Amino acid sequence: MYTIYPDDTNQVLIICSKCGSEQNINVTKFKDTQKKLKDRCRCGEPYEFTIEFRKKYRKDVELPGKYIHPGTGEKGDIMIRDLSMIGIRFECLNPHHILKDDTVKVKFKLDDSKKSELQKQVKVVWVKDRIIGSYYIETKLYREDLEFFLKT
Repeated sequence: MYTIYPDDTNQVLIICSKCGSEQNINVTKFKDTQKKLKDRCRCGEPYEFTIEFRKKYRKDVELPGKYIHPGTGEKGDIMIRDLSMIGIRFECLNPHHILKDDTVKVKFKLDDSKKSELQKQVKVVWVKDRIIGSYYIETKLYREDLEFFLKT
């Protein structure tokens, strides 16, 4: 299985490894659903691929941290599961009351040589039990630390 990245019009080009035929596919309908697809070429050769709609690289990590919900005062421990230049996915280690569209402050240290400490305000995009996807409200803060960390 391999990963494909749609262009700005959500088109991907699939080239059959057996016969070399090319097929342009519009993947717009898969944007908010299943990302792993199976299909067959006209020659009958099967292929599998994963569609990645993200424009920025995400790095899988396990970084302990803390959150505070300014609206409710709720605090808790978190584990950062992945991060990028524009967003973060974290897991609350205990039950929480964070909802989609909430703003939460997260604090964690990168495991780089400088042990850079980051404090970010994030906007919650989705919540699935204790796992939360969010994007940074301010992307300029700590930009250099994050860029360096994501490249290593």
